[in-house]
Amino acid sequence: MAYRAGAAISDMEFFQFHPTALSVPGAPRFLLSEALRGEGALLLNPARERFMPRYHPMEELAPRDVVARAIVQEIAASQDTPEVAYLDLRHLNAAHLRGRFPRIYATCRQYGVDITAELVPVRPAAHYLMGGIKTNLDAQSSLRGLYAAGESACTGVHGANRLASNSLLEGLVFGARAAEAMKNEVSSNTRTSCTQKIGEADSAASAEMAQRLRAAMWEHAGVIRERDGLQELLQQIQNWEQLLTQTWKRADFETKNLLAVGDLIVRSALAREESRGAHFRADCPRRDDAHFLKHSVVTAERTHFE
Repeated sequence: MAYRAGAAISDMEFFQFHPTALSVPGAPRFLLSEALRGEGALLLNPARERFMPRYHPMEELAPRDVVARAIVQEIAASQDTPEVAYLDLRHLNAAHLRGRFPRIYATCRQYGVDITAELVPVRPAAHYLMGGIKTNLDAQSSLRGLYAAGESACTGVHGANRLASNSLLEGLVFGARAAEAMKNEVSSNTRTSCTQKIGEADSAASAEMAQRLRAAMWEHAGVIRERDGLQELLQQIQNWEQLLTQTWKRADFETKNLLAVGDLIVRSALAREESRGAHFRADCPRRDDAHFLKHSVVTAERTHFE
């Protein structure tokens, strides 16, 4: 919505994927904390073989982006089903695990997995967007009167790869700074309201389009990306945008917003012809500081770096 209103959007290619989300049919993609690996949990590929020593000196304790890519590559290289990797905690003390991770233990048990006695099926999952509405340190966007804080904003504090728990920085610090900055502006602005009611009726066409978008984004703009797939995806998103009719149904609004965000992510990922942090291009696997040690910025007019 901010983009359509004319605000600049920054760093949308930097989407963080959590490497270990529970992957059980019928279960939500519940995140299984890195702390499990800190306690000694091992990662196994679909063939039940340990693999992280081949990818990074820190093995299971490697950065999130490294672990997520390794899991995706191991799954892709395997012919086994289901298409998952496994967390192995069976060698750890069961009583200690239940006491140290009560919520993880209880949630996994709810969906039929005993983390103390069984391999836990996992896959990477979309987790945190480092990009968003470009703001200054007072949460002001490029559009007068529009402020943003938290995950919807991009202050640049996370760089290309947020550290665990640093999202509190945006939520608390920049939320407070936004409130301070808005105090003097609110009283002087004319307020307007929308009288058109949004319909609650479901839209089967929008629901199907949203599901297809999710699958396509995961395939071509997920953990591992490359130019041809991104270009194909961008064309598909633009085709879907043409098909989506203008209605006042909530589902149609939501799908329109999903398509807009997908478009911004893909265009930014195409423009950054290197790999950096959470953004990995298989066709450009190295970091290129000479050309891309900059923030991507998307406006209605162009995509550029600054």
